[in-house]
Formats: sequence, C-alpha cells, structure tokens
Amino acid sequence: MEWIQSNWNDVLSIAGAVILIITVVVKLTSTDKDDTVWAQVLKVLSALSLCNPDGSFIGKK
Repeated sequence: MEWIQSNWNDVLSIAGAVILIITVVVKLTSTDKDDTVWAQVLKVLSALSLCNPDGSFIGKK
C-alpha cells in the first residue's frame, strides 16, 4: 500500500496509457463485438471514477 501511495502519479499514468492503447486497438478492429465489450468496461471504469464515460482520462474532459 505504501508503494502505491508513493507512486500514485505513475500508477495513474500507466492506467491512462492502457485505456488509451486499448481504445485505439478496439477502434481499429472491424468487428463490433469488441466495441460493445469495451463500452461495458468503460462504464465500469467510469462508475469507479477511473475514466470519463467517453474513455478519456479523469480531469481531461
């Protein structure tokens, strides 16, 4: 827990990068199934206040 507190900015940066990379990959694929799954994941992350509903990082709306 202490490590997370001392490296919180890095943890948030990594989380934001992962969300960005997955969003780009999902948008580049031709199927709609992964789009709907990623939309559900974004809803969960948004409910946990880890990202905005549109997939952007918190505070960057």
